[in-house]
Amino acid sequence: VKPLDLEGWFVRDEEWEPTLAMKRELVASRRESVVAFREDAHDVAQEAAELVLEWVGKRTACQGVEALVDAALSVPDDLTVLRSVPVDGSEQLPFVAGVVCSPSRWRLREKIGLDMLAVHRPVALYAEHIGAAVDTTLTRLSPEKPVWRSNWTLEDHPALFQPFSPDRPLVEHPSELWIRIERETLRRLPRTQGILFTIRGFQEPLATYVQRGPGVVQNLRDLVARLPDSLARYKSVYDYRAATISWLNSLLASA
Repeated sequence: VKPLDLEGWFVRDEEWEPTLAMKRELVASRRESVVAFREDAHDVAQEAAELVLEWVGKRTACQGVEALVDAALSVPDDLTVLRSVPVDGSEQLPFVAGVVCSPSRWRLREKIGLDMLAVHRPVALYAEHIGAAVDTTLTRLSPEKPVWRSNWTLEDHPALFQPFSPDRPLVEHPSELWIRIERETLRRLPRTQGILFTIRGFQEPLATYVQRGPGVVQNLRDLVARLPDSLARYKSVYDYRAATISWLNSLLASA
């Protein structure tokens, strides 16, 4: 987790407009899959939307979750909102609203109402390794100090919108895989004390990614090799791991 400079809260790149077009189509045609909320989400959703729209220089006449939808159609990132609930001197942060058009093999409606630990229950080793640290980071988050982090996985399909995992491998060779890196930001909302959690997915063909040089290839090879089996399965890497390591080794040998 690193400090976030709000000047670069959202990344403007060549995929900005194509991603917005994809999001507009999904909201219009599959709204029930990409928009979900609890009835107590409207005030935190409204505040989150106002911050995002202010960053892009826009306003909305919509209220509550509808304002969050407007905001989500103004940036390529997915927007999710956690509500702050005081409980016995501590804080719970249930996930109460989201506009998610780039899920990496998970379904939005199944996550609404859950806290961060429960949201990530399918993630192998999450609870044992980083669950407590994530909860501590969230409860200590202040409006003045937003943060960001990233993660990675390999996938065998290029779509950003992937709510389901395939029941079998979809490609035959590692060179056909895609690397997916998600950039996530967390920002405490000053008025409601909720948290806005944004997710931007970047994808690139693995065959293109490895052209960045031997150092990148070696790093990826080491990451894939040392993943525990349970985490490799979660990251869609397990079925391709042996072949991917062999392929990356051949690239290193010929470099």
